[in-house]
Amino acid sequence: MYSIHRCPQGQSLAFNTAHAKGIVLHLRENRSSLSQDARITFTVLIGLFMAMAILPALKGELLVPIFALGTTALLLCALDWHKRSRPAAEYLTITGTSLSWSSHDAASVELPLHATRLVREEASPTRFRLFLECRAERIEVGRCLSLMEKRAIAPLIASHLGEAGA
Repeated sequence: MYSIHRCPQGQSLAFNTAHAKGIVLHLRENRSSLSQDARITFTVLIGLFMAMAILPALKGELLVPIFALGTTALLLCALDWHKRSRPAAEYLTITGTSLSWSSHDAASVELPLHATRLVREEASPTRFRLFLECRAERIEVGRCLSLMEKRAIAPLIASHLGEAGA
């Protein structure tokens, strides 16, 4: 998932607010959280599975309910972990004469816009990567995006780099 923000002077998302023109791309891993209805559905399904696991236990087969309890506990732990973990996100800011990139997982990088170029690497139809290259530095952009989203933002980034004379 990505969102595009214009970057007027003084905007909090802008890294360098000295320039009034620019764009901020907020790139974020596409995640959906469970709604209350989905939680109720999961609870009902878990209850049904547990009720069905009791029948073999009445016949003396204890491995079935133990396995059902274990898999249910693992499912609930995975859902809870997914809900609590922070989705991967990146910010790409193009303003005036500089380009800034930051991520939750890496240090922020600021590159001169005139020497930066966008490199598209497509090893196969299902593997598409975007890199910003500036002299000896190479930064992968959009690691958290899907293939279609990367293809959608590539021309946008290229056009903003082209407008700056890169």
